[in-house]
Amino acid sequence: MKNDSLIFLWSRISEIVRRCSLNLDIFIHEFGDLRVRTSEGRPFASVRIQQSHVGVYLLPLYHHPGVIGPFLSNRKSGKGTLQFKDEKDPAIEEIADLIETCLNLVGKYWIY
Repeated sequence: MKNDSLIFLWSRISEIVRRCSLNLDIFIHEFGDLRVRTSEGRPFASVRIQQSHVGVYLLPLYHHPGVIGPFLSNRKSGKGTLQFKDEKDPAIEEIADLIETCLNLVGKYWIY
């Protein structure tokens, strides 16, 4: 784990991702690293502690960047990556809606 001080933020975000991904396979779940894949074994989401933030990685967001709302767009740091640094960030509550939107996109993107 790259930064122990972010464990509570990671826990909060990973709980949202786990709760919203009930029908998917959680294949890694250890402190600081949560990874979820589709029933076909393709990556769907991961939540990882980095040096200065908790990263949320959503593969559907990479292929369909237009699904992210304006509130979360300020947290976007890559094509399919969101960064969070504070447990009290109100944008965290928007993750559940984004996951739901991304679940509807499973199978509508390709992995090269």
